[in-house]
Amino acid sequence: MAIRFFQPGDREGIQQLYTKVFGKERSLAGWEWKYVNHPNPVNPWILVFEKSDRIAGHIALWVSEVYIKGELHLAGLRVDTMVDPDNRGQGIYQQLNEAMFTEARKSGIKLLYGFPAPKARELLLTRTPAKEAGPVSRFVYIQNPFTLAAGMIKLASLAKPLGSIYKKSISKQRRQSSVPYRLETVTACDGRFTDLADRLSAIRPVVIRRSDRYLNWRYHQHPDNTYHMASLSQGAELAGYVVVKKEVKQLKHGSVTVGTIVDWLAVEDQKAWQELLQGALRLLEDCDAIQSWALPETASANTLASFGFKVKDHPITLVVHPLGTATTGSRLDDWFLLQGDVDSF
Repeated sequence: MAIRFFQPGDREGIQQLYTKVFGKERSLAGWEWKYVNHPNPVNPWILVFEKSDRIAGHIALWVSEVYIKGELHLAGLRVDTMVDPDNRGQGIYQQLNEAMFTEARKSGIKLLYGFPAPKARELLLTRTPAKEAGPVSRFVYIQNPFTLAAGMIKLASLAKPLGSIYKKSISKQRRQSSVPYRLETVTACDGRFTDLADRLSAIRPVVIRRSDRYLNWRYHQHPDNTYHMASLSQGAELAGYVVVKKEVKQLKHGSVTVGTIVDWLAVEDQKAWQELLQGALRLLEDCDAIQSWALPETASANTLASFGFKVKDHPITLVVHPLGTATTGSRLDDWFLLQGDVDSF
């Protein structure tokens, strides 16, 4: 039995373990994108637990550049921690986490973070030095209550045709972007996005560096998901951007289209945030409901609330582990995080 770093020949065993643990298959293109193609050269950062010439455990990080109090460091998002069901109860999970903490420090990583499921969160908090920063709020805006009702209650389907009328009335209330800002479709990010990220490096004590290479990899090069991005400009200077995604979800008596504001960032001007949200709503005007994450007292949360978005629930909890003496990142209000900072969106 041994814990070691990933080797190219491990991919098939990792994919088999993923299917066995999560009950679904992952495309090879999805695996390559997630681990090999990440623009930070520290990736792929994967530890495996090998037993009897097979992979019985796996733990991995997305290692990205992050600003901590305005200074550039490395941080790791915990992803795909897996133990073969046939080998649970043998201490593999604990050993993998301890190895991850040790090796992450050697890699120069200053901070680990993640959004574990309830059982994994309990294990992290009781068996490791990880700390719970707090729950993340999900904001929701209902654009078509008639379609949502029809999907959940059979008799309500009689009112479904009213939904298109309702959405049209909402859409008419949305104005076009006004001077001095200009909204444009983006299919590839350039150096202006890196410049924007660097200018906004201190909006919170911990901010993922959304460089052009990172954004292109995360959204424009994803093999499975389709995202739509718009930029907000003021003259020749980039003032912000927004990324959205649409999904059809099945309900008991039908389906609904749900839009998600996956990622957005703007200069510290409330007008800019409002213009971005206007642009996102136009991109998602055919959706029945729109959702987005936001942390308390951020420009994103305040803008969503001002447009009528309501906090629906708190679906995930941020768990962090500073690697060193610093405690920055241990509190929820240290962070600027959005759904795009999680591998599953």
